Amino acid sequence: MSTLDFHEEDGAVVIHSMTGYGRKEIGDASVQFTVEIRSLNNRYLDIQVKSPRALASMEPRVKKIVQERFARGRFDVFISRNGAQERGGRLVLNESLAGDYIGILKDLKKRYDLTGEVELSLVAGFQDIITVAEADEDPEALWQVLSGGIVLALDELGQMRALEGAALARDILGRIETVERLIGTIRVKAPATVEIARKRMTDTLSKLLNEQPDTVRVAQEIAILAERTDVTEELTRLGSHLAQFRDLLRAPSPEGVGRKLDFLIQEMGREANTIASKAMDAEISLGVVHMKAELEKIREQVQNIE
Repeated sequence: MSTLDFHEEDGAVVIHSMTGYGRKEIGDASVQFTVEIRSLNNRYLDIQVKSPRALASMEPRVKKIVQERFARGRFDVFISRNGAQERGGRLVLNESLAGDYIGILKDLKKRYDLTGEVELSLVAGFQDIITVAEADEDPEALWQVLSGGIVLALDELGQMRALEGAALARDILGRIETVERLIGTIRVKAPATVEIARKRMTDTLSKLLNEQPDTVRVAQEIAILAERTDVTEELTRLGSHLAQFRDLLRAPSPEGVGRKLDFLIQEMGREANTIASKAMDAEISLGVVHMKAELEKIREQVQNIE
């Protein structure tokens, strides 16, 4: 399921999928970078940067660029330099470490009366005997090039989010309209259920008593029944939640609206459950079932809204 965020463009609701991908190759005469960024669904903002060891000090600045544009999601940022430049360093022998290795091997041979010679091929196989020293470079000059690539890759990622989100916007708003229609149907149907219950109770009492029941007592019981089965407040709150939901879609905050929308969907689900428990009519119960199905589909998407 795609993750979403919302904003308004030309008066229309626009939903952006938080699942996206951007790639950019950028460089100048001295350096060439490839930047790949993938964004996935996540409850919080989680940024992981994978880059050459020489660029490790720049990772906080990379994260800051992403943090300034997004509030939530998992971002994997991959930074690489082309092979020629990676080979531009120089080989360095760690003489002290090599001497330690050789001394330990000779000591083992003597102590345990081992055969064989301590040869070059054996020593060269140990890690960190020979390393590559990065060429001296101006970090700020590198950052000027790299940061431009990161911004462009994020721009491409954002465009993908917008394209994918357009279809999702229609789907979510369509489901909201379906829920609103179901609320309208239940609102019209609900008052009649009390009258039907009154008649059913009166007829039942008449048969049981074989006489006209006490009208005052019946009226009291009907009042109690009406209070227990009245769903007016639940329908009103449900409509209010839907209105707030729409408002959040059309006027999102820079911090994101996902958690607020998630809260509203949970509240709508509670109201629907209450209506279902009070319903004494098969048509209302069926309408609530359809309503809960639509709310659940919206909830699955809202879980991933930024």
